Amino acid sequence: MRKFYLLLLFLSTLAFSQEKPAKLGIFGTLEANVGFDLADIIRTNMAQSDYEKSQLPPGKFNYGFTSQIGFQPFNWFALSGGIRYSYIDPNYHLVYAMVQPNFFLGDPKDQDFLYIYGNFGTKINQTAAKDAGFAGLGIGKIEPLNKHFGHKFQLYLEDQVLDGEGNFFIGLSYGVVFLGNKNL
Repeated sequence: MRKFYLLLLFLSTLAFSQEKPAKLGIFGTLEANVGFDLADIIRTNMAQSDYEKSQLPPGKFNYGFTSQIGFQPFNWFALSGGIRYSYIDPNYHLVYAMVQPNFFLGDPKDQDFLYIYGNFGTKINQTAAKDAGFAGLGIGKIEPLNKHFGHKFQLYLEDQVLDGEGNFFIGLSYGVVFLGNKNL
């Protein structure tokens, strides 16, 4: 019987003494972003007449706000979705429904969450663009500040398509993160 107790003691120290990897659990974010249209520089320089310049798609800059809620089921993956408002031009106030899968890099025991992500969305409001959407890639970092709150930084490259015309934006995003996992 004593061997059985020693075996249980040994197994319990192996099972319960390991450090668990940090996970965000359920989280919410509020972000502000700003982008600059890279393709606009090329199109403006290639346009030779005033008519060609008037036919160019709108927007040299893009700014907006995003609200998302997400869940991290695995150490290496999280999925979030939400609503994004994007201003490109006075006639282009776009509201998107979006999805953002995140793939975490580095050691899962660290509490600095470095990740790469995809960003996909489609327009849900009425505006000058009849058909609009976006797809992009980026890299970001979430830093928990305490048990319930953190902040995140992102750098992204995004293609926003407005009625068949693509605008490539490179941008920055800063946001606050509300954490559901109190063990961070």
